[in-house]
Formats: sequence, C-alpha cells, structure tokens
Amino acid sequence: MDATTATAIRRGYARHEADEKRLRAAGVKTVYRGDKGETLGKFRMRPGELLAAVGGLKAFGEAKGAMVAATKLMASWGAAIVDIDTGLRSDRDGAEMMFEATKLRNLSTAAAATMQAASVKARVNGRMPENQARLVWKDSRYSVAEAIEIMVGWSQRAAYTTFGKRDIGAGRRPK
Repeated sequence: MDATTATAIRRGYARHEADEKRLRAAGVKTVYRGDKGETLGKFRMRPGELLAAVGGLKAFGEAKGAMVAATKLMASWGAAIVDIDTGLRSDRDGAEMMFEATKLRNLSTAAAATMQAASVKARVNGRMPENQARLVWKDSRYSVAEAIEIMVGWSQRAAYTTFGKRDIGAGRRPK
C-alpha cells in the first residue's frame, strides 16, 4: 500500500501487539485491538471510512463465517476493510480478499500430499484400510463378531455406519 493511502486511513484493527506496531508504522492513528476486547461491535465506522487490517480478513478470525460477518457489518455501516499489505478493499475486492484469507500459503504439491497422507494416517490410527475391511464385512463366511475381530481397529458401529447392512441372508452360513 502506498504512503498516501496509508495516511488517509485513520483507524485500524489489530489482533495483537505485533499487528498494532505494523499499523502504527503504516501511519494509522487509532488502533483497535481484538485481544483487548475492542471488537467490531464495540466501535462504529462512518460511511466511506476505511479500517486498516494486517492480514486482510484473517484479522477478524480464522473461520470464514467470522470474516463474512465482519465484512457484512462494515458494509452495513458504509465502510470498508483495507488489507494494509496488499491494499485490497472489502467493498471492491471482497472475493479476492476472501481467497487470500483462506488459501494455504507457500504449500507445494508434495507438501500437500504429505499433509493429506498424515491426516489419513491420524484418522485411521492403525486401523485396517477401508477397502480390505469392506471385503471382510461383506463376506458371508463370517459372523458379525468374527468379521469385527478380523477387521483390526474397527468397531461394530463404525462398520455399520461406513458399510451399511451386511446383505447376508438368514440361515446357516456356508462352510
């Protein structure tokens, strides 16, 4: 953001002290701090006024709902949020600001694949893979108890929730 735009912005919103220092260095006079309870509902903006924020919409929370709520509230006042780093404004560049706030930064394809594999591993936690467990679950040679015993890490409830009914007819199991 250029110096003339930064000096025109008189108020800013900071999550913590480090953000406040960046806003003051950019020339913002009044800084509201989220960690001190000075949230958007505690103060009001005038129509046409700009509120500077470090990190764009992420200053108002990590959740998309919090970002949208902040943007809607500012729009209802006729004001806008300005990202102090990029110069994007919520009234003109709202979609781009939301994209910037929600994207994963500096993440290569290999790193994303590694994160996904770690996520799957954490979820299954030593459990038999779903495709193998499905074969055991649908095999009519095993009773429910036997199938669950073979399916390492699976509970009966998880098996029914994931795979549904066993589709095995009544009567004796084949030998």
